[in-house]
Amino acid sequence: MVFDFVLRPVRSVVRAVNQDALKPLEETEHETLEAVRALDRATESIEHHVQVIETLATSVGPLTESVDRLTETMQDLVKMLGPMAGAEREMQRAEHGVQEAEHFFGFRRPRKAVDPGATPAVEAEARPPES
Repeated sequence: MVFDFVLRPVRSVVRAVNQDALKPLEETEHETLEAVRALDRATESIEHHVQVIETLATSVGPLTESVDRLTETMQDLVKMLGPMAGAEREMQRAEHGVQEAEHFFGFRRPRKAVDPGATPAVEAEARPPES
């Protein structure tokens, strides 16, 4: 090669220019890939959040139905226990009336210790019959 002594420095310059020109492109490519990876992670996170929200949304209906059934049951219990509470109050009034009558007529019976866990009906059954 006759002109090799001229072309060799030119080739070196071209290679150096190419490398300098490629370096910013490589940095840009690297930054672009990082941005794409970040978008992938964000997309996966959003998809996970959407799944959680869908699960919550599908559970709201059955939960509402369950609360409605519980409310109906509680209302039935209140209706059923209302007369029982009234009867218990009447029983207590009657017992109080009997105690007042006994006191008025001078009956003195020793009182038994009241069991705090016993109901009024159980206490009435525990008393000896009056003669």
